[in-house]
Amino acid sequence: MAKIGSFLTTQGKGLSLLFTMLIGALVPQAHAFSFLIQYLLMVMLFFAFLDIEFKPQSFQKSVLWVLLANVAVAFISYVVLAPFNLMLALAAFMTAIAPTAIAAPVIISFIQREVEYVVTAVILTNIASALIVPIALPSLIGTAIQISIWEVLQPVLVVMFVPLFLSRLVMILPTKTRTFIRKGKTFSFPIWLANLFIISANASDFLRNGNTDSIFTLAVIALVSLIICIVNFGVGAMLGGRSHWQEASQSLGQKNLSFVIWIALTFINPLVAMGPMFYILYHHLYNSWSIYQFERKRA
Repeated sequence: MAKIGSFLTTQGKGLSLLFTMLIGALVPQAHAFSFLIQYLLMVMLFFAFLDIEFKPQSFQKSVLWVLLANVAVAFISYVVLAPFNLMLALAAFMTAIAPTAIAAPVIISFIQREVEYVVTAVILTNIASALIVPIALPSLIGTAIQISIWEVLQPVLVVMFVPLFLSRLVMILPTKTRTFIRKGKTFSFPIWLANLFIISANASDFLRNGNTDSIFTLAVIALVSLIICIVNFGVGAMLGGRSHWQEASQSLGQKNLSFVIWIALTFINPLVAMGPMFYILYHHLYNSWSIYQFERKRA
């Protein structure tokens, strides 16, 4: 029983993500709720931002290298793949350009490393992605889809910075009120599962009723997403050096994929969103393994 309990503790979230994606794929009708993705994401970001503290003294230079690598991997992936397949190139770009996940500091805290390092990466990469994606996307998509920079930038800024602003307002409220609001953080993971369910249903609906050759493309996207995941965690570890290799690896490897999935579904198509969706599976499996390894060594 103890072994079963340990397994569920370290692998439970990863298994629930897999199960949710499977159920969503089997219920494509749920794509009708796609309009909720934006609002569910804002709720999750609001609760996550409650724990972010801005500490300039904790800044590490290697965080800047993580930021540059985040951007470089995205554009290099696009340039390499665009001559072969535009949708594949866009899937790779949207997967790689995703900023550091809000949950990355949580993983780092689980393995008892420097949380402030990853918090800095969260702030820098999320702001950079919110600015880079709207500016770059119209040019990357080409003439097939015409959208203005502001058309993308405006909702991105709303989704990213409204929760941030509201979370800062909470800090000035009385202590009891802040404590009560923070209790809502327990719903963050179920909300993410609901979001993932809708995203999976949306992708499943597209695969069944959209592009006839998307099954083959899906397999290629899955492979490209896996390669990007391996590159990110590996390059991040090198950039962090001996002192911060785990922090930098998490900062570059674990990504805020809800953000780019929403962009892909809103402005491109569900097939492009499959790149980040596969990445969700990969980085959660890696994180589950990392936590398991840490707990095993500590036991």
